[in-house]
Amino acid sequence: MGLKTACLSVTLIAELCVPAEAACWSALKSPEWPKLAESIATIKLCEQLPGGPDRTKKFEVTAVDVCTAANGVSIAAKASMTCGASSGAFIKMPPLDGRVVATVTLDIGACSITESNIEISGEVGGLLSSLPQTQQFARSWAQSRLSQLCGLQ
Repeated sequence: MGLKTACLSVTLIAELCVPAEAACWSALKSPEWPKLAESIATIKLCEQLPGGPDRTKKFEVTAVDVCTAANGVSIAAKASMTCGASSGAFIKMPPLDGRVVATVTLDIGACSITESNIEISGEVGGLLSSLPQTQQFARSWAQSRLSQLCGLQ
């Protein structure tokens, strides 16, 4: 699952506003985007780092493209992030920046993520990408957000 993957599932509400003839569109242009961006910003990827830098200082989505897919909707998202050390972090270091690229495929009828992948680059990418739980954490987070959205409809 992409965290962004996670982030991407939140765009489900906006997907319902897409004209039928559109194959792909940007969720950033949706009137629902400010609410979705606020929800996406709650992901705590840096908190997965044991010892530090263990706080997500910034998570800003820069692109979210939604496309129709054979079994639902495909979403590709990009974000920039900064991880910093909390006062209780074992390792004290200056903030580390990174970029996140997430891809997700959603089965709208089942309200579930069928495929996902998250790639993290930059200074923090080497740390987060080396943790085996990063993919599962992001997918679980995204599925919980998607389930909340499905419950609202």
